[in-house]
Amino acid sequence: MTIWVDGDSAPRDIRPILVRRSATIPVRFVSVRKLPDVPASLTTLVPAGADSADRYIEERATAGDLVVTRDIPFAERLANLGIATLSDRGVLYTKENASERRSLRDATAEMRLLGIVPPQPKGSHRTAKETKQFADGLDRAVATIGRME
Repeated sequence: MTIWVDGDSAPRDIRPILVRRSATIPVRFVSVRKLPDVPASLTTLVPAGADSADRYIEERATAGDLVVTRDIPFAERLANLGIATLSDRGVLYTKENASERRSLRDATAEMRLLGIVPPQPKGSHRTAKETKQFADGLDRAVATIGRME
């Protein structure tokens, strides 16, 4: 198993959790820029471009790997390929729930455009509880995938 991390979207508070996990499982952060809190040995830099990190991961991840991303359309593509995907909130995306999550995201975005729902706050901060939810979700995902191998 390899844990692939969409480094361009990984919140700062979950990066140390993933770096620590690299002591037992290979972890690859894929990003268009250097991540200051991630060792260079765990980072793969890709050329800048739309979804370049996503494409790199999608071409290399296989069943039995885990991908960490906030990008719901990317998670949906991976889930449809049978690749386990975990959100930064600790939610494991599957073929069954990824499409539903994307539909909800798209509907909320549409309502924001129409002014029905307030805009997302910029620079919103994650709580310690949300960070713990990610860590717990990561532990569950690794255990689940490990049993399937």
